[in-house]
Amino acid sequence: MTHPPTGLRPALFLLFGAGRIGEAAGQTGEKGPTLGAEAYEGWRQYSVHCARCHGQDVLGNPVAANLRQSAAAGGPVAEQAEFVGVVKAGRPSRGMPGFARVLDDAQTDAIFAYVKGRADGEIPAGRPRRSDGQYTDVGMRFLAGPPLQHLA
Repeated sequence: MTHPPTGLRPALFLLFGAGRIGEAAGQTGEKGPTLGAEAYEGWRQYSVHCARCHGQDVLGNPVAANLRQSAAAGGPVAEQAEFVGVVKAGRPSRGMPGFARVLDDAQTDAIFAYVKGRADGEIPAGRPRRSDGQYTDVGMRFLAGPPLQHLA
């Protein structure tokens, strides 16, 4: 088997390989769910601070509570005050740290809006877009901060 000359490899990667990386990361260009600004910000913050333990897209994880069940009607954190209280204080006896020093009230309210929407079946899984047309596609490394206008 012959390989392309070394100088052509980066060009071939850009032509054919880069799209595959986006596909593997779930970024195929297909539209995901459209969310209002608060739920979109909740998705961003959830992805950074919560998904590692509670599962991407609030799909659950054996490591921590399934928030789609916990935030659903009748669940222990179905009401915003209970949800925010747990997020801020944590559940140290169960290994969950508190986020009171990390997340402000607007961020925890946004996370609740996103998680509650997922729990109630109003928000489908997948990378969302904002209903106001703004879309920040700069990757997870910038996800927690404000949109970076100079990269748009």
